[in-house]
This record gives sequence, C-alpha cells and structure tokens, in this order.
Amino acid sequence: MEEKEEAVLSFKDILGVLRKNLIFIIITCLVFSLGSFFVTNFLVTKHYTSTISLYVETVDLQPDSQNSAIYSLNMQNYALKLVNTYIRMLDTNTFYTKLATELNDKYTPDELSKMISYKSDETTEVFDVSVVSESPTESKVIADTIAEVAPETISNLKSNAKLKVCDEAQLPTKPSSPSLSRNVIIAFAIGLLLALVVSFIRHFLDKKIKYDDEMTTILDIPVLAAIPSFDTYINQKGKNGGAKDNGK
Repeated sequence: MEEKEEAVLSFKDILGVLRKNLIFIIITCLVFSLGSFFVTNFLVTKHYTSTISLYVETVDLQPDSQNSAIYSLNMQNYALKLVNTYIRMLDTNTFYTKLATELNDKYTPDELSKMISYKSDETTEVFDVSVVSESPTESKVIADTIAEVAPETISNLKSNAKLKVCDEAQLPTKPSSPSLSRNVIIAFAIGLLLALVVSFIRHFLDKKIKYDDEMTTILDIPVLAAIPSFDTYINQKGKNGGAKDNGK
C-alpha cells in the first residue's frame, strides 16, 4: 500500500478548530488583558516627564552696521551648528554638580544625569531638555532649575552665545510611562497568539478520527456504514414531533 501524503488543514478545519476553542481563546485574551491592566495600574512604577525648550542666541551686530544682514545670517547658521556643542556642554558632570547644589543636594550628579535627556531636531537653534522622575512636581522643579542654571553655564563657557528659555516647563498631568493602552494591547495580542497556538497543538495531538473522509485518507479503507450522532437524532426527532403536534 502506498504511503499517503500528510493531511493538511483546510479552511473549514481551521474554522472548526477556532469554533471549538472559542471560549478558551476569549478567556485567555481577557485574562492577559486584565492582568496587564492590573499590573500597569497598581504594580509598575509611574514616571512623569517635564520638558523645557532652550534657544541658542548669538550676539548680532548693530542694525546700522554695514553687512549686518549677512553677518546675522552667518550667526544664525553658526548657532545652529553649535546646538549639539551646547548640549554636550550641559551633559557634563560639572553641570550636574552645579545643578545638584542648586537643588540642595537632593540628588547626586549621577542620578540627575540619568533623569535628564536632550533632544535636537538639528534644523533649528532650539533644543529640548526633558526631566523624568517618579513625581510630577519634582520633574517640574528640576526642569525649572535647569532653566536657571543652564544659561549661566553656557555664558561662562562661551562669551558670544547664550541660552534663552522659549518654552517653560509644565507640571505633568499624567504619567509618560508606562503606557496603559499599549501594554493592554500587547498583552491581548500575546494572549490571542498563545491561545491559538495551544488550540492548534491540541487539535494536532488529538489522534481520534473525526470525519468519515479521514478514515479513507488515513487507512485507505472505504466507509461502509457509520453510527449517527444520537444527540443530533434525538434533537431532530423532537423538532419533527413538535411540528406534528402543531399541525393537529
């Protein structure tokens, strides 16, 4: 007898597996989603971000000076190129030490360096300084202190350039991390994937012959007769009996 090819799941079989395990899939997705909601809300530490925007300004010539327009444009390009330099000047132990002193040594310079980040789009003379902490108030206090200390630090290092605050720090009203919606969606996706994998593994590990055509495919033996489902027969008989009673 020739070897038969391995059976492949048809679209009908896939729908059958999904229907059979629908309750299991729904419960698994709900458990993962609710678990993520609970953990994110009550167990994971929340962090708050307060951001200030600083503007790099250079010293221009007097308006009546000859070639002042060209000089002003050159100074603007010069400031644009120096944004990363000023960020590097602020991202130093010297600056964090001075900042820690202004904050009454509530934080060490190393702790402040981990809480503060810088961002520049490299197309303007403006860059952002963000402070992340576990308290919205503390984030704003540190950001406000940076707004005071940073311009002085830059002016001491570079006499022909200075920083100005173009957007003051705001008190955070909601945590910047973790993201509740993102975590719930990720947990739901993981639960759905896990439930599908388990459902199909159970299907493939089930060695019982479920359909008449499987008998022919696997054993190469024609089906002469089959025992019908008694539940289906009884239900059908009940419907027919009910229809006859209604017809009397």
